[in-house]
Amino acid sequence: MLGDGETLIKNPIALDFDFVPKELSYRDNELALLVSCIKPLLSNINGKNLLMFGKPGIGKTVVIKHLFNELSDETSTVVPLYINCWQKNTTYKVMVELCELIGYKFTHNKNTEELFSVIKRYLNKGAVVIAFDEIDKVEDLDFLYMLLEGLYRKTIFLITNYKEWLLKLDERIRSRLTLQMQEFKEYNYDQIKGILIKRINAAFVPEVWEDDAIIAVVDKAAKHKDLRVGLNLLKESADNAEGEAKRKVTKAHVERAIAGLDEQKIQKN
Repeated sequence: MLGDGETLIKNPIALDFDFVPKELSYRDNELALLVSCIKPLLSNINGKNLLMFGKPGIGKTVVIKHLFNELSDETSTVVPLYINCWQKNTTYKVMVELCELIGYKFTHNKNTEELFSVIKRYLNKGAVVIAFDEIDKVEDLDFLYMLLEGLYRKTIFLITNYKEWLLKLDERIRSRLTLQMQEFKEYNYDQIKGILIKRINAAFVPEVWEDDAIIAVVDKAAKHKDLRVGLNLLKESADNAEGEAKRKVTKAHVERAIAGLDEQKIQKN
């Protein structure tokens, strides 16, 4: 039995879907293409732009954040900026966010053009790579046109679940972007298993998980083809075990977590 104050989890951050591991698994080809898009910037040449697409829960955002972490560690020549467009969904909001990211705080009472002047003045001193995650959530794309016209040396990554989004893109922007394309394929069973085991090793005290419990989580995540399902089950199953003051996560704890997951889906439908 667990004693007071004891826990099965040593690093809960490793169970977050946005957790960025030091080493990526199964995305070497995708990462190599992203690096090739940025590489010209290191030689003071304009970079290449890329549309990344694929279903949710297959690592698009993690790959970008991993690359940006590596870039920040290795060079100050290229500034990496990441924006999620779920909330930053207008040109004005994007400009405010870019100002925040470059450390400019005096955005109050400034209009879009004034903010962009600040951004250009800062970013045109060197090179920049900007990733717009969930680009399909934006209400307007004027900011893309402005960045393409106003920044000298840049790479732009656009991330979406829907390849069809590109068909709605204004021709004047599409022609300037000259986008390369990278599809992120779904992870197969063995890849999902490998990733989840690495997360278990990073997040939990050693030898907490019974083998059949791990397989039950992997089976469910593979059925949905979504890592987020597996990560959610890891957390919920551990909570079930800790609720019983157990030192092991068993298949029974996973089955209870799965039942709760399925019940949530039923209620949403």
